[in-house]
Amino acid sequence: MSRPPAPTRPVSTAAFQGVTLLFFAGCAAWLVRESRELGGRPGMMALGVAVAAGGLALVALGALVALLRGGRLVALRSRAEMGTYALVLATMAVLALVGLRLFSTEGRPALATFCLGVAGWLAGVGLHAVPALFLGQTGFIDSLGRRTPFSRLEWFSFQREQGDLPRVRLQAGHGTRLLLAARLASEDEDVVRTALLGAGLSARRK
Repeated sequence: MSRPPAPTRPVSTAAFQGVTLLFFAGCAAWLVRESRELGGRPGMMALGVAVAAGGLALVALGALVALLRGGRLVALRSRAEMGTYALVLATMAVLALVGLRLFSTEGRPALATFCLGVAGWLAGVGLHAVPALFLGQTGFIDSLGRRTPFSRLEWFSFQREQGDLPRVRLQAGHGTRLLLAARLASEDEDVVRTALLGAGLSARRK
C-alpha cells in the first residue's frame, strides 16, 4: 500500500492565483485607460470588460487568502469531466483567436491581452493545470477558495469509473443535498475516506 500524501502548502495554486490577481488588476487599469482613449461605444465596451477584469482579480484575491489561511493541505488529483475539457478547450481557442485579431487588426491591445489572459486562466482552472481540490483538517477547499467544511456534510460515497484510467467519483452532502462532487484519481480514495470517516460522516453505497 502506498503512503498517504503528506499535507503541504498549496504553493503552485497560490502562486497561480497571485499571478492572476496581478494580471487582471493590471488589465482592469489598462482597460479603463483604453476606454477613455476610445470614447463612445467602444469605450463603454472596454469599461465593461474592465469591470469583468476587476471581478476576476477579486476572485483571485479571495482564493489566495483562503489558500494561505488553509495552512498545510493535501492536494487531491482531481480531474474534470471529458465534456468539460472539450468545452474549455473550445472556449480557449475562441478567446485566443479573438485576442490575436484584436492585436493585429483592431488596435485594442488591452482588450486583446484580457482575452488571452482569460484563455490562460481557463487552462489553470478549467483544465486543472494546477491542483484544483485540497483536503484539510476541517474540510475541503478548491482552487477558487470555496470551502466545504466537514461540519456541513453528513454522508459520502465513492463510485469507480470504468475505463483505462483509474478514477473514482466522490459525492458528499447533507440529507438530500449534494454539496460536493469531484472526480479523483483512485489513489486518493483511501486518504479521503479516512478523513471523512474520522470526521463522523457515514458512507453510502452506490
